[in-house]
Amino acid sequence: MGAYTDVMFNYLQTAAATSLTQMFNGVGTTAGNYNALYDGTLVAIDLFIVPQAATSLCQSGRVEITSSSFTPNKIVLWFSGFGLATAPQLYGGNQARLTYAMNQPVKTAVPIVAFHLSYSSPVTPNFLIQGYFTT
Repeated sequence: MGAYTDVMFNYLQTAAATSLTQMFNGVGTTAGNYNALYDGTLVAIDLFIVPQAATSLCQSGRVEITSSSFTPNKIVLWFSGFGLATAPQLYGGNQARLTYAMNQPVKTAVPIVAFHLSYSSPVTPNFLIQGYFTT
């Protein structure tokens, strides 16, 4: 068998999201579930947080990922954000990349859903979740 990566979710935030908001499926622009490409294991995920403009702001937040194949079914990932993203942006123009070990079983027929929530006057951050899988 093998290993692969896939963009599971993304979300371009255009206004404050102070309640749980479903993330977009893959690289699309509509909220939706993600289904693994193969049965196997979700080994880890990377959460990327990218400011979109000099006025971007996102101090902290969380992502919740749920699937009936996970144990526990809901996994909550907290993150620290960034202050006002005046030039140069976060880390000299690079995005924040947070890696979380998962080791959760996945099946192609069992959807995974992700929600995010940001705190402290969030303005235009972009979130992306990339999964690392083994089959």
